[in-house]
Amino acid sequence: MSSANSLHPASGWSNTSCVPTVPLRVVHGATAAVRPAPAPAQLLDPGFPYGEELLQYIWQQRLFEQHALRTVDGRSVEVIKPGRIQSNSGPDLVGAEVRIDGQLWAGTVEVHLRSSEWNAHGHQHDPAYDNVVLHVVYEHDAEVRTHRGTPLPTVELMTRVSTDSIATHHALMRGQGFVPCARQLHAVDHLLTGPWLERVLVERLERKTAEVEDLYHQLEGDPSATLYHMLARAFGFKVNAEPFGMLAHALPLRLLHRYRDDALRTEALLFGQAGLLQVDLVDEHPRALQREHALLARMHGLRPAPVAAWKFGRMRPVNLPTVRIAQLAQLLMRCDGTFAELLQAREVEHLQQLLDVEAGSYWTTHYLFDRESPPSPKRLGRAGGRHLIINALVPTLFALGRVQGRQVLCDRAMDLLEQLPAEHNQVLEGWAVLGLQADTAARGQALLELRNTYCAAHRCLSCGIGNQLLRRSVYRTA
Repeated sequence: MSSANSLHPASGWSNTSCVPTVPLRVVHGATAAVRPAPAPAQLLDPGFPYGEELLQYIWQQRLFEQHALRTVDGRSVEVIKPGRIQSNSGPDLVGAEVRIDGQLWAGTVEVHLRSSEWNAHGHQHDPAYDNVVLHVVYEHDAEVRTHRGTPLPTVELMTRVSTDSIATHHALMRGQGFVPCARQLHAVDHLLTGPWLERVLVERLERKTAEVEDLYHQLEGDPSATLYHMLARAFGFKVNAEPFGMLAHALPLRLLHRYRDDALRTEALLFGQAGLLQVDLVDEHPRALQREHALLARMHGLRPAPVAAWKFGRMRPVNLPTVRIAQLAQLLMRCDGTFAELLQAREVEHLQQLLDVEAGSYWTTHYLFDRESPPSPKRLGRAGGRHLIINALVPTLFALGRVQGRQVLCDRAMDLLEQLPAEHNQVLEGWAVLGLQADTAARGQALLELRNTYCAAHRCLSCGIGNQLLRRSVYRTA
């Protein structure tokens, strides 16, 4: 990379020879460059966020002029491996390899905006920093030493960093649109975006997997019981996910399995353990459910979940927990109380047929107990089935694949997402306006994760799209 590609014209470097044009002076017996013009305000302004993190990123990605790189005391530096940024305690980058005056060194790299921050942070007293092979700074303002008293080789990047990359990062950190890069996203190569979104999708599944793996171990390694808990939560959507989770804990799948051929008892167990039968009821059907639940509760020592947890307000009638519980009852009976068929299915169309259940006949004219409504079949529908596949079956399959060491299950989970169309929501509509369409559920899940985990936290330096924009800002001046 030539200096013309990355350096500001006033940087103090020649565009042809790539050697310093400023005079030299002696500092503490070492040769060092006379201080050049003040650094860009964006990086050294204390109010500028992620200053040091930006410099770490620039070093790791080699987004600086590397030709004729030298330490501040004049020794030649060749970067074999810049190292990997790590977030644990200790030096900033690990696994670095640099050649200083022909001698190869392997170890860690510490990055600061100013050299004096080494002492300000107390590293001179910390043995953990004795294996630092190179101190990378934006501005060199002090000689520093390790815990052993060894002077640190220091590289100053002030005149080697593109002001365009700093300005791009500055804009990203202050972006107030739908996503920080909303105004720059048009410049991104979407052919390179695909692999990044695949990685983000895996991150999303791995994040969700942690919860599923905990459930799996709590349920003594029972795959069907694990899926039962995940399906229950998914039936509650966001509003009633927690109460449905409580219901699943209050009503083990093995007990439901015993009554899988009896619709009345299956509903009685579900509504009773949900705490929704602990009131005076008028209609014969809910009264029959009350009687059955009272008998079953005494027989099996059951304690209902708290009724106060359920939310009924501000939702479409079809999403009321009473309707969803009635649909869950039908799904339990259709799947023979085990869900094994769901776990083994490979085609989305087969799953859609299994999941498209309709609540019992009482619910054709009711959304709530004792409140009659115009006749309307309460089917889960294809959209509801897709919701269960995406939010229950896929995470469960992925988790089972990991915990059982069966990659085929992880692959099946990913394949199901590729077969499904994307969900419809405001986040995906926002991405579509910016030119990133969610053509499958896999892409949709990745875009949801990208916005929630990266964009909302302004983690642009960790984002593949942010990386593209920062790299482009270095090379576009050519």
